[in-house]
Amino acid sequence: MHGFTFSKDKLTVFVCKSGARSQTAFKRLKAAGYDNIDFVDGGTDQCHKEGMEIIENKKIMSLERQVRIAAGMLVLMGVGLSLTVTHAFIALSAFIGAGLVFAGVTNTCGMGLLLAKAPWNK
Repeated sequence: MHGFTFSKDKLTVFVCKSGARSQTAFKRLKAAGYDNIDFVDGGTDQCHKEGMEIIENKKIMSLERQVRIAAGMLVLMGVGLSLTVTHAFIALSAFIGAGLVFAGVTNTCGMGLLLAKAPWNK
C-alpha cells in the first residue's frame, strides 16, 4: 500500500463511504496473511445512519463526483468543438459515453483510476 505501514501491535481498520472498497482491501490483505485488520461494514454511510459522529475531511471532493464533473466537461467540449471546429470532435463525446457504459457494466472506471492518482487526491 502506498505510504502506509501496518503495525502488528495495533489494529488497522479500513473505512470508505459505502464499505465496498474497504471490504475489498480487507479481503485482499487477509488473503495475503495480515491478521490484525478489520473494516467498517457499510462504511461511513452506515455510520451516519446509526447516528455516529464522523469526522470527515470535507476539503476533498469525492472521486465519484470528480468523475462526473470530468466526464460532463469532456462531453460538452466534444459537442462544442464538433459544432464549432470539426465534426470529428464528436468522437470525444462518444468515447466518454462508451467509457461510462463500460464503467457501469464492469464496475471499473478508468477515469476514476486516473483521477485517484491526481495530487489533490493524495
